[in-house]
Amino acid sequence: MKLLYKTVFSLLTLLIVIYYSSFYVLPSISIVNSSTVGIAQAEVDLPASHLDFGSIAIGSSNALHYSLTQPKDGVYSYTIKFTDSVEITGSCGYVTDNEFNKRVVITVETDYQIRCERQ
Repeated sequence: MKLLYKTVFSLLTLLIVIYYSSFYVLPSISIVNSSTVGIAQAEVDLPASHLDFGSIAIGSSNALHYSLTQPKDGVYSYTIKFTDSVEITGSCGYVTDNEFNKRVVITVETDYQIRCERQ
């Protein structure tokens, strides 16, 4: 019986380690709201997928991970709708296949300025 418990515990530990290490390996995009207006809806389109960040409060951020396998290369295209009905669209950065641990941060600053950087 002890062997069964050890086996189950080892298997669960291995699965948890694999799960959390996937967050280190997978690329991600973060949107940081440093503006004085809330974000009602934020979306980022990759060449072959769509990421919906939802609403982001003033001073908050949201991060989403996306797949390593990207069938097409291209740019990150964003659409940000603010709570005061202003909408900003644009693009930044470049996405390709198998970008391990890539981190892109889109920062929304005052006066609806967008800063995009890779970390």
